[in-house]
Amino acid sequence: MSLSNEYEKLLNYLEDQKVTSKKPKKSKEEVKKEIKKEVASTNTKKILEEATIDEFKELLNDKDKITGSSGFDVKEFESMMRSKLIEEYKTSQSYERPYISCGELYNCLRQSYYSRKRYQIDISSQFKFSYLYLIQKVGNTIHEIFQSLYNFSQVEKTIISEKYKVKGRIDAIKGSNLYEIKSIDSNKFNGKFVKEHYFQGLIYAYILLTEYDYKIDKITIIYVFRDLKTIKPFDLDVDLPTAKQFLDRSPILLTALESNIPPECIGASNDSCKWCPYIKYCEKDGFKKYKPPFIKKNTVIKVEEPSDKTDNKTAFLL
Repeated sequence: MSLSNEYEKLLNYLEDQKVTSKKPKKSKEEVKKEIKKEVASTNTKKILEEATIDEFKELLNDKDKITGSSGFDVKEFESMMRSKLIEEYKTSQSYERPYISCGELYNCLRQSYYSRKRYQIDISSQFKFSYLYLIQKVGNTIHEIFQSLYNFSQVEKTIISEKYKVKGRIDAIKGSNLYEIKSIDSNKFNGKFVKEHYFQGLIYAYILLTEYDYKIDKITIIYVFRDLKTIKPFDLDVDLPTAKQFLDRSPILLTALESNIPPECIGASNDSCKWCPYIKYCEKDGFKKYKPPFIKKNTVIKVEEPSDKTDNKTAFLL
């Protein structure tokens, strides 16, 4: 081996030693940290190697087999919700209502009469569906979210018609639009608006236009699905003649309440009759002009002749 080669090797060795000597010596804490990282990495690799998808599937299947709970009693909670519904109903019946609500105008007037006169009903059977309490609370929360987030000019506006003695509360107003916010089950939505929701907006719009000097030309109904994944709005025109027809029912109900004589079944529908808790009173009081949906088609309803006629002929409506 030549002397030049030996000299070159010596130079390379010395250079390596020079670079190594520049590296700072690690402290004990740094060495411990590196050891911990190596141990953690080793443990992680071991867990991943041992774990399988099948083991996780088996764990999920075991959870599915668990039934019931000693920590939460569903029946007890349902009973609590039912009690709250009954409590709220009794509270609503405990104070006087000098004004007619908008909802009473497009529903059965006779049912409203019985309710206001506090006719006795089976409260326990009336509130069998305890989850109505949850639905109401969800609806209230949806209202609050929309009213706080969207740029409405007014929310929760109470209006009173002194002319018709009608009172209501509007969800929201913006410009010439009146808004009604409704929560609805997705499986009950057929792509159309509910006519009663439109009627409610119509009555509000009429009162604002004629007694509050507002300019309202659109009613916007906003449907929020209770799965909280879909919103469906509808823009509808204001129909003043139809709104006035509903408001003209208010004096009829007020007169009936003052005279203690049940009004006719104006505004009755198949659904309202089907679930009406006052149906036994309704049948007992009979009918003169308006035949409710639950009456059979071949039923004969006696109608009194006007008092100014001289003959005593009796007319019949089939």
